[in-house]
Amino acid sequence: MTLYLNLAELISSRIEQGLYGLGERLPSVRALSHEHGVSLTTVQQAYRVLECSGLAIPRARSGYFVPADRRVAPLPQMDRPILRPVNISQWDMVRELVRFDQSASIVQLGCGMPDITAPTLKPLLTTMARISRRSDNASLQYNHIQGVLALREQIARLSIDSGCRLTPADIIVTSGCQEALSTAIRAVCVPGDIVAIASPSYLRIPDQGCH
Repeated sequence: MTLYLNLAELISSRIEQGLYGLGERLPSVRALSHEHGVSLTTVQQAYRVLECSGLAIPRARSGYFVPADRRVAPLPQMDRPILRPVNISQWDMVRELVRFDQSASIVQLGCGMPDITAPTLKPLLTTMARISRRSDNASLQYNHIQGVLALREQIARLSIDSGCRLTPADIIVTSGCQEALSTAIRAVCVPGDIVAIASPSYLRIPDQGCH
């Protein structure tokens, strides 16, 4: 697929996902050229594709806009299943695993450990060593409860390509997957909700819904 078609598909997906609303002005040709590192001609070709698809309309001296009368397909209706809350517990299995924790015949998969001899980890180890040699104590202090601001800003920028409108304030960085799962479940579920879990899955996932 050529560059202009790739760009047209990206802008189209952003429009479909509501990143650009009805009647809203689309990014300028120059802005898209700078953002994606392509020529002005490539951006103009992409906009012509969108224009032919009815996703963009040109306005003299103003740029391209999402058609104000564009019809958006309604979201499908979702049925809400009958709520039948049940207690979920796998502590018996956990205790059984703990009993065999010291067995040499069992491979422990509960904690992922990187291969510190891998060459791809050298830049990370070098950075960690440089931070540890700092004269100040900044690297030893607690950060913001939502995570490092600079990291959240970068995640917010990357989220644009996924069709998301996120600000750093919308993002929470956790120190592990269990914390992330617990936070996500608490954000979208209430007591009594039914949660579908794939099987097999991570052992502790069902326990996240028990707190």
